[in-house]
Amino acid sequence: EFFNQLWWWWTGLSSAYPRSNDYVPVFPWFGAVLIGVGVAKLAVRTGVSERLAGWRFGGWSRPLIFAGRHSLAVYLIHQPVLIACLWLFSQVFPAAQETPQVRFLQSCERSCGEMRDTEFCKRYCVCMIGALERDNAMTGIYAGDENPELRARVEDIAGICTAQTDTDLLEGGAP
Repeated sequence: EFFNQLWWWWTGLSSAYPRSNDYVPVFPWFGAVLIGVGVAKLAVRTGVSERLAGWRFGGWSRPLIFAGRHSLAVYLIHQPVLIACLWLFSQVFPAAQETPQVRFLQSCERSCGEMRDTEFCKRYCVCMIGALERDNAMTGIYAGDENPELRARVEDIAGICTAQTDTDLLEGGAP
């Protein structure tokens, strides 16, 4: 509990972590730093670092050498470039969007579920969407039309669907 305080989060010893995409606590990652220091000291003592320094690589290593020598620039530039590439990809291959009917059905079931059971709401909302599409009222609903005539028609259809769904559930009939 002591390390769960806000000012101890940097240690990584708390059971609660901040909501952050780039949070990296000191522990256990400080262990990786210590291992790196130990391996480097071992490489210097055994002469491995001198042998590695004498190696000559071909032309394929030039981009890696450039990135190593300009690591700050690569670090600062890669994220905007990566985000731009993702944005371009999303423009060329956009995500599939739900149809207005699916959104209406989900909204209907969610609002109905506050008052009635799930089985009723599923049947009722299917009835509503079918009746509204037969009545050509869906276009006005999707457009957010506040027409009093449309509102009255929707209320009439809601009453009919409520009665029909209740009857179907009492009789045990198919939707």
